[in-house]
Amino acid sequence: MLRSAFRPLYSTVTWRRWAFMILGGMISTPYLAIAMFAGGGGAEASGSDSPWLALLLFLLSLAGGLVVTGLLPVARRIECSISLEMLGAPEQPGRDTRWPARLRAALWFTAHVLAGAAVGFFSVMIPLLASWILSLPFTGSDEMHWLPSGWMIVWTLPLGLLLLLGFGYGVALLGGLAARGAAWALGPSPEERIAAAERRADAQAERTRLARELHDSVGHALSIVTVQSAAAARVLERDPVFATQALQAIEECARTALEDLDHVLGLLRDEEAGSRHTPQRTLRDLEELLGKTGLEIDLRREGDLDRLPAAVSREAYRIVQEGLTNVAKHAGRVPVDLLLSVGPAELDLELSNPTGTRTHGGAGTGGRGLAGLGERVHVLRGRLSAGSDQGRWCLRASIPIPKGNT
Repeated sequence: MLRSAFRPLYSTVTWRRWAFMILGGMISTPYLAIAMFAGGGGAEASGSDSPWLALLLFLLSLAGGLVVTGLLPVARRIECSISLEMLGAPEQPGRDTRWPARLRAALWFTAHVLAGAAVGFFSVMIPLLASWILSLPFTGSDEMHWLPSGWMIVWTLPLGLLLLLGFGYGVALLGGLAARGAAWALGPSPEERIAAAERRADAQAERTRLARELHDSVGHALSIVTVQSAAAARVLERDPVFATQALQAIEECARTALEDLDHVLGLLRDEEAGSRHTPQRTLRDLEELLGKTGLEIDLRREGDLDRLPAAVSREAYRIVQEGLTNVAKHAGRVPVDLLLSVGPAELDLELSNPTGTRTHGGAGTGGRGLAGLGERVHVLRGRLSAGSDQGRWCLRASIPIPKGNT
């Protein structure tokens, strides 16, 4: 408890911040000299010997010189550097160059210099005064009749110690206020903070999307590998040609999944994110997708799939991929009917298959299943339904096409 109370007195943070303020006091020297010359010279030039006029001119000259210097971009950069190093703030310097930000920097520079001059003055005077007070019981003075005589003069000892302690705690308090002031004056503006928060939100949304893409791609690949390997094992002796084709499909599917895994994890780690592109498979890649499943798929197309916007085509591809993954997981090697119909205002997608022994949707598999598909369709303001209908499992989705693409 006692150690915590005295920690500000011996903390390196306190005395680093004190050095920051002393640096401001050193900077104040030429400004004070110029202001004194301007105050005295201005009063003399006006023919007035009023000390108040000289003081007013002194203050105006001092404040004007400090504010003008603080408005310079180079002054702000220097203050940012030394404030970050000696105060620990601001953690992220602001880059706004508009007048409100420049005025805050000018006020900060002025406060730094003036407070530094005051701290420098008291850093000299208070230790001298405390040393004199502490020496009184040993030296005394016949000329100071107001001092008590004899042993009563020892009250000056705690007074001197309290003066030194007060100076130490005052430096710690002023240093803390300086750190807060630096964050306000030199840190990001409210507009910059909002923009940074939006960028973080966008980055998090992109990471979530990448993670979902990775789940869909790898989950689909593993499902197809399971189906194809099981089929190859059953017919290995009877139909070696089919088994060879299944093994080739497994190899290709696994290679594609590994490429997606390496690429997406690299993006999630921010490794060369600016020069890399997220894998974007669309309905143009549908034939390749269907060829790897090992399922018997009857594909029907209605309308021109090439005129679909990239976002609609990409999400439709992922819906088909997730739907086929569910078929492989829950129904096995059953025939699948797939219809893609491009109408004037929307894309209709229907995937159906005979109902297997288990229910679709990915329950208990650790995946997103129908919930993930619903989120994809909802983002594009579409509709999704899934369920059993006369012995068949049907997955239907309708995704609007923006008017500019119809």
